[in-house]
Amino acid sequence: MNKIFITGAAGFIGSHLQKELQSYVEVSGMDNLQAAASRQRSVHFGASDEHSIHSGFIDQMHTKPDVLIHLAAETGISGSLNNPARYFHQNVEGTFNVLEQCRKNGVNYLIYASSSSVYEPSQSIMHEDSPHDKQLSFYGTSKRMTELMIDNYCRQFGITAIGLRFFTVYGSWTRTDMAAYKFMKAISNGNPVTLYNEGNVFRDFTHVSDIVTSIRLLVNKIVGERPGTHQIFNIGNGAPVSVHRYAELIAHYLEKPLQIQYATLPLNELKSTHSDTSKLESYTGYKPICSIEQGIQEMTNWFKNDPYEK
Repeated sequence: MNKIFITGAAGFIGSHLQKELQSYVEVSGMDNLQAAASRQRSVHFGASDEHSIHSGFIDQMHTKPDVLIHLAAETGISGSLNNPARYFHQNVEGTFNVLEQCRKNGVNYLIYASSSSVYEPSQSIMHEDSPHDKQLSFYGTSKRMTELMIDNYCRQFGITAIGLRFFTVYGSWTRTDMAAYKFMKAISNGNPVTLYNEGNVFRDFTHVSDIVTSIRLLVNKIVGERPGTHQIFNIGNGAPVSVHRYAELIAHYLEKPLQIQYATLPLNELKSTHSDTSKLESYTGYKPICSIEQGIQEMTNWFKNDPYEK
């Protein structure tokens, strides 16, 4: 396995992953660079071009990738309430296009991003086989639809795939629309942060370093799998933290006071997420290890020289 191609290479996770993998293998990628944050990351990491996943990018390449890592997506919960069509187009149709290009061009190994948003609410802990047929958000539904399509392509066309259900990823180069960046921005400017349900919302915060380490190990494992295999793994820290505590730690490491305003939890938001990562640990031998304190310190150190404001 010598060549890897990443869609969404200038995204939050994609840019970190490209930097991690390029020491081991030849890495190329693409990103539509729609967001200002993605353009900043593309400059910093030397990522990508402006081709769309809706174009035939694989058949235009001189050398086919051994593994395609599909991270390009329309992300976030709130946006899917206002513009579900965009999520269907980018996540469902975009993933279908990637599958078709893999099928037509003989790319046999696919690793792709799913989400903890596929899980149904009111679960104390989320296993890969926990209920996931009634999502609260259309974002979660769009991700579940991609899982189903990929499962079918694996069975019909012999593609070997690994799906990654990410749990609340944070860290340096976080997107500007994510809670982490919004909290850092508000706290540094002396403005209040908005917390839902009086702060009684819990998330399984996962530092981006644990995400990219897990993907690197899965890349090494996938090429040994039987053709047509489709596996899904939770990638989370396994230790939920209240969003209130998360905001407190951000304020602590920014050395700024924390001001809070409360709001009602949106109907399409889960009250808590908690990943069971035992399947990932058994398969790769790796357990995510970055503590919330270490992760927030890394992220706030990056933010203090915020490149998005440069």
